Amino acid sequence: MKPFKLMCLLIIPITFSKLYAQENQPDKSDLLDLKLQLIDSKLELLDSKIQIWETKPQELEITLNKLDDKVRELQFNPEELNNRFRVMDSLISEYKKLAEEKDIIYREYSAQTFQDTTLEFIGRHRYAIALNPVRIFEGTMEISLEYRINDRNTFEISGMATYANSDGISNYYLKNQSLEYFNRDLNAYDPYTSDNLSGFGTTFQWKNYLLPSVNKRYYALKGLYASPYAMYRRIWITGLDMQFNEETDLWEEVEIVQKLNVLAGGVIVGWQFPIAKVLSLDVFIGGVIRLSHYDTESGFTKYKKWDNIDYSGVLPRAGIKIGILK
Repeated sequence: MKPFKLMCLLIIPITFSKLYAQENQPDKSDLLDLKLQLIDSKLELLDSKIQIWETKPQELEITLNKLDDKVRELQFNPEELNNRFRVMDSLISEYKKLAEEKDIIYREYSAQTFQDTTLEFIGRHRYAIALNPVRIFEGTMEISLEYRINDRNTFEISGMATYANSDGISNYYLKNQSLEYFNRDLNAYDPYTSDNLSGFGTTFQWKNYLLPSVNKRYYALKGLYASPYAMYRRIWITGLDMQFNEETDLWEEVEIVQKLNVLAGGVIVGWQFPIAKVLSLDVFIGGVIRLSHYDTESGFTKYKKWDNIDYSGVLPRAGIKIGILK
């Protein structure tokens, strides 16, 4: 019995192992089939990608051919276009030359109304006629003409006519004159009072406007300027003096007439304001050297009051002018 039992125990494990191996074999074959199918699908995908890559260069070539055809249809000629640009450049240079000859002023366009009116003002006004009201209280009428040469420079000339007497608005000016004449009988200078001044004169100025190169809002006839100044006046001074007449042994009233030449030169700095595009106000200040000479004397006058008409020396000069723009 024991040998039989031992054989049974050996046969049973072997039988079970064979049955288990037979059951696992189908599972492995199914897995292998799935893998093969996956490989086939990947190969098909790769093949489709290769086909797409092969067609891309052909499509690109077709597109480039179409672009070449369109460029040919344009009939573009670079050399002809360059020739046209050269012609335009020559026309522009000729226009600029003509503009310079005709003194046309170029300015950038601005939307601001002030700049627009400034450009109109430049194109319309070339000179200003002005009056010096301060001179009126000295019995002198001074009228000046300022002419614009270019955008930065003007030339001004003025004329003066003098007639002052003790009955007019120049009475205060005459009373404050300390005048003397040389009395040959006494061989000395005698003071006398003038009741009349008459004469003429002229002034010259070259005004250089300093702001146009900095700000286009300013131009000749507007803004800050510096100017050399020159003046000449010829004046007759008439007055009365009491002289002793030895023949009649009486004091007599004698008329004294002296002829005076006045020269002056210096530098003026001022600011000219256009008003409503029609009027101008010129405010100025500076310094001058004035030299006065009587016809009856050998040299220039000396030791005179600075507010005397026959003063010689350094003087400040200031005033205003009111004018009309043309």
